[in-house]
Amino acid sequence: MKRITFSGGSIVTGNAITAALLDYTTTVADAESSVTVDITVLEENGETSIHTLLLSPASQFDVADVGGLTEEEEAIRFPVPDLPRTGISGVVETGGHAGRTADDFNQVMAEIDDGLGQ
Repeated sequence: MKRITFSGGSIVTGNAITAALLDYTTTVADAESSVTVDITVLEENGETSIHTLLLSPASQFDVADVGGLTEEEEAIRFPVPDLPRTGISGVVETGGHAGRTADDFNQVMAEIDDGLGQ
């Protein structure tokens, strides 16, 4: 179990969620974007609930170990969420205009390589 402290307070969650969150926050910062993620958090009364965190390039966390659950119990109570993709995503076109779109893209890339006509 880990306690994650941030500018708005602190939360307690599982080790695997914490590792995924820290790794993912680096990806968000590299993409210079913001995204929300839902994670399972241990409340003060011992129950779990879902919290939504806003991650951005400015996100800063302090992480500390806290005792509590066995690894097996933790895996059951704190599943690692599916995190949304960040950055640039490519799509492969298969329609009739795919060839023309590829040619247009290649032309733009050539112009960039040539200094945009400078």
